[in-house]
Amino acid sequence: ENRNVLGGLVIGLNRTYESLGEFEQESLRNIVNVIAIALGKALLYEALQVTNQKLAESNDRLKELDKLKSEFVSLAGHQLRAPLTVIKGYTSLIMEGTIDGASQVKEALGKVMFSTDQLVKLVASLLDLSRIESGKIKYEFAEHDFVGVVEEVVDKFKNSAEKKGITVVFENKLGPAPFVFDADKIREAVVNYFDNAIKYSDKGEVRVALEPMQGPDGKWLRLSVTDNGLGIRKEDIWKLFAKFSRTDEARSRDPNGMGIGIYFAKRVVRDHGGNVGAFSEGVGKGSTFWLELPMRI
Repeated sequence: ENRNVLGGLVIGLNRTYESLGEFEQESLRNIVNVIAIALGKALLYEALQVTNQKLAESNDRLKELDKLKSEFVSLAGHQLRAPLTVIKGYTSLIMEGTIDGASQVKEALGKVMFSTDQLVKLVASLLDLSRIESGKIKYEFAEHDFVGVVEEVVDKFKNSAEKKGITVVFENKLGPAPFVFDADKIREAVVNYFDNAIKYSDKGEVRVALEPMQGPDGKWLRLSVTDNGLGIRKEDIWKLFAKFSRTDEARSRDPNGMGIGIYFAKRVVRDHGGNVGAFSEGVGKGSTFWLELPMRI
């Protein structure tokens, strides 16, 4: 049956095969046929066992995907509903005339704008996640200065940090760092680190450090963002870089998060050939999130 040779059967005779009687020759042929059939069935059974195992694994995977899909739809629906409810509620109050003073209208519109921003960020995160999971995310690699990207993000978050009484400290030991990467995707990854650091801190400082390092294939850089915020239980650190995964403390502080930002950062950095990680002494003791990138020209 066009199979490779698996072995051989040797039968010893005290005379030549041609000199055997017809009955003896037929008996030998029957022995060989029975062995061949038994061997074929054994191989078929083995293949069937392998197929069944693969089907069972595929079935388990489909069940897991179906569960994830249900969780995703439920989570996304909940997260989308919250800002939409705020937008609809305040818009209705303004249109009905319940809120009609200039200062009241301005305050209401401010809340509408805040919820709109939340909605835009959420939709952007979901689209990014969809592109990553489907393998359709596109990278525009070109030479950029990584320090400039980080400084831009630091400037973006300074006002929101100062409103919470948080000081942002930027320490650059790297100097100018031009190399090839996708500036938009890496910027978004860095934004996710900053956003979490500010969001889950109430005081003190957020320290941003850039430093050179020797990677496995040449010059690399390391960016770390350290805060004095919620902190993380050591057993929860590995969960943070999985999609939709958040700690209990993070959910208590911000129930509207989806657990996509850090996962997105991990995927983008790894697609650039880099690494990510986090460290914390425990709950209430702050945390450090870091990423490492090869500085390839």
